[in-house]
Amino acid sequence: MEDKEEEHQPTHPLACSSCHARIEQEAASSEKQTQLKSRLKYYFFIVALTAVETGIILLFALTILKFKTPSFRVRVVAVQALRVGNTSDPYFSMALKAEFNVKNRNFGHFSYENSTVYFYFEDVKVGKAFIHKSRVDARSTRRFFISVKLTSSYVSRNSILCIQDLNAGILPISMQAKLRGRVTVLKLLKNDRATILNCKMDVVVKKRQLKNLKCK
Repeated sequence: MEDKEEEHQPTHPLACSSCHARIEQEAASSEKQTQLKSRLKYYFFIVALTAVETGIILLFALTILKFKTPSFRVRVVAVQALRVGNTSDPYFSMALKAEFNVKNRNFGHFSYENSTVYFYFEDVKVGKAFIHKSRVDARSTRRFFISVKLTSSYVSRNSILCIQDLNAGILPISMQAKLRGRVTVLKLLKNDRATILNCKMDVVVKKRQLKNLKCK
């Protein structure tokens, strides 16, 4: 009987207080860990978002906001008329039709001013052609044609170079021009650019054709 009475004795009050204190500590510790995890997730999200934004800004700066100089080239040149003299009376006169292109690699349009293409025989200017101002859209190419007449009027008739070239049947012609303009991105960012045309070619007298057209 005494043993049964001992089994049914109530738990000591101090023991219950200890249990409650331990439970409260565990709950507080669990809550702190949860808050810590939430803060870590928040900080990680902020860092990741900052990294993504930085990457986007760098990509934007290296692509869209990076200004590039447009290219100015000659694609095709055709001889429409050609007259040449002989060694006793060396001269030439020719009419050319050339296709030019202005390639704009920027993410904004390129507006260029009026300009002039100068044609040279050796180092002597033998003709020129006018280029009207225009605009090239973003990431596009504008093509246009120019007709020009070249004459050796400014080349000395006794020029040894002219006589040798006529005897060889080949006339070396070069073209030079400078196209000035402005690149505009997002209607706010503007950058002045100048592109250079520097091309050389050989006119075959007998065939009235061009060969070796090269642009730098």
